[in-house]
Amino acid sequence: MTVTATFQPASLEATAGVPAILALCVHNDFETEQIVRLKAIGELAQHTVLQSETIYLEPGEEFEVPVLVDIGNALPAGNHASQIEVDTPEQGLLTAEATISVVASSTYSVSLAPARSSSAAAGKHRVTIDNTGNTPIVIELAATSATDNVEIEIAAPLVKIDPGKSAKVELKVHPRERFWNGDGVEHLFDVHVGGSDDAAHRLSGSFTQGPRFRPWFLPAAAGALIALLLGSLAWFAVLQPQVESIADDRANLANEAEQIALNDKITELEAAAEEARAFPLGSPTDLRLNAEAAPGDTANESFTVASDRVLSVTDIVFQNPDGAVGRVALLRSGKVLLESELANFRDLDLHFVAPFRFDNNDTVEIQLDCQTPGPVNNSCEVSATILGFIDQAD
Repeated sequence: MTVTATFQPASLEATAGVPAILALCVHNDFETEQIVRLKAIGELAQHTVLQSETIYLEPGEEFEVPVLVDIGNALPAGNHASQIEVDTPEQGLLTAEATISVVASSTYSVSLAPARSSSAAAGKHRVTIDNTGNTPIVIELAATSATDNVEIEIAAPLVKIDPGKSAKVELKVHPRERFWNGDGVEHLFDVHVGGSDDAAHRLSGSFTQGPRFRPWFLPAAAGALIALLLGSLAWFAVLQPQVESIADDRANLANEAEQIALNDKITELEAAAEEARAFPLGSPTDLRLNAEAAPGDTANESFTVASDRVLSVTDIVFQNPDGAVGRVALLRSGKVLLESELANFRDLDLHFVAPFRFDNNDTVEIQLDCQTPGPVNNSCEVSATILGFIDQAD
């Protein structure tokens, strides 16, 4: 006397994303009623849905239990065992098994973000590839431009992506020639994506190249020059004669000590004016911040501007000589000003026409998020050299 359980059919072929439907046939050969409990086990247990988990069988009765197996896109192609554990009071445990053969599916989606970029130096874009199939895929990337005016750099021209995973590949568009002023120039380009399944995609983007000088820079510079000239004319035509006349009158009335003090003061003012003309933002200064973090950790290094000073940052040189993978950010008192992938650079220098301003008691900080250290290293080591001007606070 036994209870038997078999799948109908014992094997079938299934497609990713389409549920597989089976029937579990349970037969009671005992002369008494049997209470049978069913439970999905094995590699497909999380994907299996039973219509009934407990059945009551009369002597000689046979019952079919529908079994639904959800074949997700992340389930690898190939043969998989669908197993149901059958528990009876008198007979104990037995297992019914069916083989589900999942057909290979190589499907993926690609996107380009942003589709449009603008910069005086280089356009930065990112290609995102999502493997929506159930087999690993190898993707090849190439880029072309309608003209020969730009050079396109792809961080990883060939990538392998496992099922259910995504890959993000950085892309930079470098202009071959730069210009100081004028209207922006648009450069159109295409990214060609080919997969191991012979499918092909084309993503279109554009990079608008701007001038090195912002449109407001030349009018501002011209205004400053005109103000300087008008100030000079006012000094020589009006103020200097009046100052000299007052100085002469007072010199005739003052003693020698007062005259010396006046001359010293004039010398001090002229020196200060000359220094202000030479360094409109203050005195040149530089500092270096270093950050080191283990994989998966975050590290910060900071510098606080003195309470009576103002720091104007015009240049930043990021250094990642060991080729670590992660992200680095420049922060001002906890707020992010710049952020970049470490894979985007080994030595990256940034120059600003309008500087970053750090007022008194502001914190200059770099923040490192380490994903993977460089070869033969146990940690990510990143530095930032910061150059600019330091001046008295207003």
